[in-house]
Amino acid sequence: MKKSLLALAVLGAFAGAASAQSSVTIYGFLDSTLTKPYASEDKMVADGGFYGGGSRLGFRGVEDLGGGYKATFGMEHRFFVDTGTQANATTFWQGYSTVGLVTPFGMVNLGRQYTPAFLMIQNQIDPFGGETVAQGREVGMRFGVVANGGATSSAIYKTRVSDSIRYDLSVAGFNLGVSIAESAPNNAGVSNDKPFSIGANYAAGPVWVGIGYENPAAEEDKGWNIGGRYNFGFMTLAAGYSKGTTATGLDAKGWLIGATFPVGAFDIKAVYAANDLDVIGETKKAGIGAHYNLSKRTKVYVDAAKIGGSATAALDNKTGYDFGLKHTF
Repeated sequence: MKKSLLALAVLGAFAGAASAQSSVTIYGFLDSTLTKPYASEDKMVADGGFYGGGSRLGFRGVEDLGGGYKATFGMEHRFFVDTGTQANATTFWQGYSTVGLVTPFGMVNLGRQYTPAFLMIQNQIDPFGGETVAQGREVGMRFGVVANGGATSSAIYKTRVSDSIRYDLSVAGFNLGVSIAESAPNNAGVSNDKPFSIGANYAAGPVWVGIGYENPAAEEDKGWNIGGRYNFGFMTLAAGYSKGTTATGLDAKGWLIGATFPVGAFDIKAVYAANDLDVIGETKKAGIGAHYNLSKRTKVYVDAAKIGGSATAALDNKTGYDFGLKHTF
């Protein structure tokens, strides 16, 4: 009897050790807002991701293989909480879907994934992180063009690419990412360049700086970004600059400056961004918001924004606002 109990105890110990070697995390957020987009008179209840890609549900996991090696995976679904519909009609794992290997010499991921230029620099400068009506990322860091209802589209950059391989290395505060992907032929059946992206950033104490370069696929289009942040304690100041060429050979440039002021449970945010695209003209945008943290995972927020510039001259309404509730899990 004692031997049986001992054997069970030993097996249980091994089982516990084995289970501790791997883990799966479920994460995401739900964001709902009452909003009036700029370029529109409509007032609506919408998913907060109306401006940033939708609420999301994600899964990521890691298995320790020993010797400094780990197997990883991740996949993220985007959806609109106000209707329950998925954010993209054809791509279920719109956020990303990857499988990878961590080694002592860096990490390699395969699948649909964010470009390093987006994740490591473009998305790091805007105080709003590309979310809410006040976001400035698409205007200043990605040459966004005001399209309709407050939505934007990038004239040059990609957010993520499919059929890609990406390498990442992190050493003593320095982070490097490089990705390349397959590309589909254009409408004329001619193959494009392989989408290529590289990003690097460095953080030390209150200082963060980053730089990125991207060739999304076409023969002419390319762009680069540079930016930084500094945490003064009472506020964090961020600034970035972008320059590139569109697929049709038009020059483009943009810049962004933003600030975040923590005041108790509040985060007061402000941003000003502008871009200038040949032929299309200039777009300017100012945004401000107050985000109140009810807890580490739940917040309410209110934001306002105004756009201007020659590229927006035809728009009747140039102001927007939102009031929302976001829960992260």
